[in-house]
Amino acid sequence: METLRFLMVTTFYPPYHLGGDATHVRYLANALARRGHEVHVEFAPSAYRLKQGTALPAATPGDDGVSVHPIASRFGRMQPLSAVLTGRAASVTRFHSRLAKAVRPDVVHHHNISLLGRGVLERYGRAITLYTAHDYWVLCPRNDLFKYGRYPCDGPTCIRCTVASRRLPQLWRYPNSLDGLPGIDLVIAPSKFMRDAIRPHVRCPVAHLPNFAPDPNPRGEIESPSEYYLFVGVLEAHKGVLVLADAARKSPRKLSIVVAGRGGEAERMQAAANGGRGSLRMEGWLNASHLGHLYRKARALILPSLSPENAPLAAIEGLAWGSPLLVSRRGGLEELLRGGSCGNSFEPTTEGLLRAIEEFEARGLPSEMRIGARRAYEASHDPKRYLAQYLSLLQGEAAIAHGEPRGEAPVPIGASGGAGMEGREFA
Repeated sequence: METLRFLMVTTFYPPYHLGGDATHVRYLANALARRGHEVHVEFAPSAYRLKQGTALPAATPGDDGVSVHPIASRFGRMQPLSAVLTGRAASVTRFHSRLAKAVRPDVVHHHNISLLGRGVLERYGRAITLYTAHDYWVLCPRNDLFKYGRYPCDGPTCIRCTVASRRLPQLWRYPNSLDGLPGIDLVIAPSKFMRDAIRPHVRCPVAHLPNFAPDPNPRGEIESPSEYYLFVGVLEAHKGVLVLADAARKSPRKLSIVVAGRGGEAERMQAAANGGRGSLRMEGWLNASHLGHLYRKARALILPSLSPENAPLAAIEGLAWGSPLLVSRRGGLEELLRGGSCGNSFEPTTEGLLRAIEEFEARGLPSEMRIGARRAYEASHDPKRYLAQYLSLLQGEAAIAHGEPRGEAPVPIGASGGAGMEGREFA
C-alpha cells in the first residue's frame, strides 16, 4: 500500500490517559509512522483533567514521527461535560474540522471518542473512516455493559442505570442513540464478543481484529515460574479486585499475589488481605520495564473481571512473556485462551477463583502452559501481524469506497435479532 495520511481521533493519549485504549492508539500510531505513513493524533487534555481531577502531566512531543494535536479548551472541564450531556462539544467539532481540512487525511480512525462528542463523526472529504470499539460506548451510557455498576447488563434500562450509577445523564442518546455511527465505513472489534454486541447497532461492517502489543520479548525466552500470581490493571470493583483480595485472605494455602496498578479499591484490598493466610503485595503503578520482570516470572496472570471485558492489554503483554492466563468467564476474556492452550477460565467469585488456582497447580500448568502462552501472542497479537491485517482492511475499504450501500439500519437497543453485514475475521 502506498504511503497514507492518518488522523487518529481519541479522547485520551499518553501522557494524558487512564487506560489501555490510549496506549493502543499510541502503539498503532507509532507502528504506522515507522512504516513511513504520516500520522496525526488529536486528543483532549481537558477530558483527562475531568476524569483524573488533578493537574495535567507534563506534555511530551510526538514520538517516532507522530504529530500530536491537543485540543485546546477555553472553558476547561466544560468541554468534555458538554460532550457527555448534549452529545456535542462545539469547540471540539471546530478543532476537528480545521485539523481534518489542514491534514487532508486518507484515513480517519476514531477510537474512544466518548468525551469528544458526535461532531467528530462528520465525514470530511473522501477519507476512509474507521472506529475501533475499545468499549461499549456505541450502545451503553456506562460504556461497560455493567448494570448499575454491579453485574453484566441483562436488558436495557439505561436511564435508570445511569441514575443509579451516579453518572451524568446522556439524553442525546434517546430515542435514536448514535443512529448507527453515521459516517463510519468500518468498525474494528478487538474481540468476537464485542463484535457480536455492537454489530446490530451499526450500519457498517464490523471486523474482528485482535489487539496487539509491541513485543517486549523478541527472543521468545520462557522462564520458569516463581511463587506468585499476578494482577495488572486498575484497582476498581468491576475488575474483580475485591474477589482477588478475598481469595488471598481465604486461601487454604499461602497464596502469593502481586498487584500492579492503582485505583479506588487499593486500601480495601490491602485491608482485606491483612491478617489472612495469603499474601497480597501491592506494587502500585509500574512502568513497562518493571512490569516485564513481573510478567516473565508469574505463575499466571489473573484477570477476575466482573464486567464483560473486551481485550485487555495486560493479557497480551503477559502472553508475550509466556505468562499463562486465569480469566473470568466474562466478555471476550475466554477468547484469549485459544481453546485452553494458554490458560483456564473461572466464575469470578472467591470460591471459583480458589478452585481454578487449585486445579491449575494440581495439573502443573504454571510451567506447562508457558510455551503455549508465548505461541498465542505470536499467532494473534504480534505487531507485524496486526499491521498487515489492519492495512488489508484498509485496502478492502479503499476498493469499495463510496460504492454500494452498507448493510441495514441498526437495531434499537434491546431489540432482538437484526441483520448486519458480516465483517472480516482475523483469528
